[in-house]
Amino acid sequence: MLKLDDANQNQLFHENNSSDDTDNYYRDDLLPLMKAGNWDAVKSSVAFKLSDKETLFSEDTWVIPNIMDIDSKLHFLLAGKRVESNITNQIKAFSLACILTGGEELSGESIRGAVSPLMKVAKALIEDGYNSFEAIDDEYALGLPESNPELFETKVVMSALNRMIDYYEELPFQINFSKLDARKLGVVLKDTQQNLVIPPRFFTQMINVFSADIQPLIKYQVQLEKEIERMIKLEHQLFVYRLRQFRKGVIPAITTFKSGFAKLEKHFIEKGITLVDNLRSEESNPEEWMQTFMEIKPSVRISSAYFIYSKQWQHKEFTVGDQSLKTIGQFKTFLTELDMKCKVLCLLLSGMRVDELNAMHPKYGAQSYTYNNQEIHIFTTRQSKIKQGVQTKEDIFATTKTGHIAFNLMSVIHRPFLKRAEDGSSYFVSLKQTIYPKVICKSTWSNTFRKAVNRWLLKHNDIKLSAEDASFLHITNPKNKNIKEGNLFKFTNHQTRRSFAFYLIGYELMAFPQLKQQLSHLSSAMTRHYANNATYWGSLRMEVDNERTSQKSEILARVYNRIVNNERIAGGKGKALKTLAGNNNYFEDGDNSRLLEASYWQKMIRTGKSHIHAIAPGMYCTNSNCDMRINIILEECIDCEFDVILEGMYAEGKRVNASKNLASLDEMGELTHSVASQLVMQIKSCEIILKELNIPFSPMVIPEHINNLLIKTMNI
Repeated sequence: MLKLDDANQNQLFHENNSSDDTDNYYRDDLLPLMKAGNWDAVKSSVAFKLSDKETLFSEDTWVIPNIMDIDSKLHFLLAGKRVESNITNQIKAFSLACILTGGEELSGESIRGAVSPLMKVAKALIEDGYNSFEAIDDEYALGLPESNPELFETKVVMSALNRMIDYYEELPFQINFSKLDARKLGVVLKDTQQNLVIPPRFFTQMINVFSADIQPLIKYQVQLEKEIERMIKLEHQLFVYRLRQFRKGVIPAITTFKSGFAKLEKHFIEKGITLVDNLRSEESNPEEWMQTFMEIKPSVRISSAYFIYSKQWQHKEFTVGDQSLKTIGQFKTFLTELDMKCKVLCLLLSGMRVDELNAMHPKYGAQSYTYNNQEIHIFTTRQSKIKQGVQTKEDIFATTKTGHIAFNLMSVIHRPFLKRAEDGSSYFVSLKQTIYPKVICKSTWSNTFRKAVNRWLLKHNDIKLSAEDASFLHITNPKNKNIKEGNLFKFTNHQTRRSFAFYLIGYELMAFPQLKQQLSHLSSAMTRHYANNATYWGSLRMEVDNERTSQKSEILARVYNRIVNNERIAGGKGKALKTLAGNNNYFEDGDNSRLLEASYWQKMIRTGKSHIHAIAPGMYCTNSNCDMRINIILEECIDCEFDVILEGMYAEGKRVNASKNLASLDEMGELTHSVASQLVMQIKSCEIILKELNIPFSPMVIPEHINNLLIKTMNI
């Protein structure tokens, strides 16, 4: 069944297309005429009604109202020309079945995505001498790819035909084929196009505008939560009042309920309870009426008009910081848009996936700690990953202070609803449903989220790709032939991750080993796929390259200046250099003194004679062939001939984390030999680094029973 983006528009659409005498206009009025072959009557009938017009079945183009889609039309033409009448009528019947029947909610875009490929299948059928989809059986379907290979380069035709099977009971013709897939048809699908990078003008606008919008609100978190609580209580009070008025017979069912009344009435009859009871049952059995009502949970009309025009329900404006919102509707719109902005920032400023954001605990998901006066912000996406005998990789995403604020603000928005919602596995709720609060799954909120971002972009931008946009996207996806100036840009959820990788590599803000760790990729090939073509992008290439070389040369010069000043340094190469220098006289020699100058190292880096890259904060590797794994193995770094360690911040963080994991596993009785050895080695390695850098710490004492678990090794 069609679902429109706007809830009010959606409700109005389905009210306009209901029939007074029948349950379903299409199923009860049009379908019998179709099955009887009375197509003349069908063609002169209304297909569906909008608030301002009626769409006739005979029209070649049906317009579906959709705020998101500028081009929201179903075209029953092929290359601008009509196709044979009978087969076109079948496609129209299928379209109406999708629009007005079925339990699955479909967008106008989804329905349009099935109509276009079916028109192409219709052309193939006509060329083979058929004028009905009934001609397609399994044998005919197997032969279609051979005669029409272009139809099966992607899975859209198979998906459209399979959707027909889903609606077989609502169609005026027989379906004679079973579900299709690429293996059954013996076709090899073309590689799917890589997700587009978000063009710079949209990317920077969202980062800058959304950051500016949420920053002032962080100090008003308590006020925001109180206002949400007040809104929920107001709507609940009106809900109770409306039900009491209905039970007294003051207001009729039609003005009390949006939907579900027929089911409610039937349920009360089956239970033997009077529905309009004038509150009499409250004396004999106070809980019975409401308990029976809540078993159905029909939608009750809580009109904003009550809050605006009735003195009894007037309330003060909702205030958050400097912003004031007069009505509950305005406040809910404010909340949903603020929630969208927070989610966008969480994704854009971390590179995490939507499902990882969905799994973040509202209380523990965003964490921060201070080390050496530097504040570190991280997202932890899985808090329950330790299993007996298995120590999986950590899903930790570094983020910025803005990302941290965005997550905390988003948690504040959802918290009042969550504590009232029914049990569920999600941490996200419907922000519009205050009477029956419910958690929503990832597929539900992520789809709404995508539409909300597109709606915002459409409102604040010309979303047609400019020549500059198209040129940029051609660089990011040179194999994509569908990128053209004037096309509409549409945001999809996974673009945030692709854009994160592309911009960080393109601007040289992160190296591939670091990006691989940030994205939690097991394979560097996957990381390079995400950052595909980033190294070829932009007129800033030379400027960025010079800045990169300058920063690397300063790091190398700092290493040698630290040695000459007799400051602490760790890592295999760091210690070797210190031993080689012996004393300060080493750098008084003319050739050796240049090692202290960044200009010397710039020349060495540009000629490829020297190399350095960061593997963690304050930790560097000078091996050009290094591709550090997701989890840096510190025990391999402390004596590595290529590593230089200048700071202990990362080591201390890993040591604390390993200590916590060791204690947790031990407490749960799930500590194995291999995991214990791994964690203890990590702790000891971190302590060696801290000791070599002369950073004070309290060594961790390993309990004897854990020492007994360790796997004993010896060097040969």
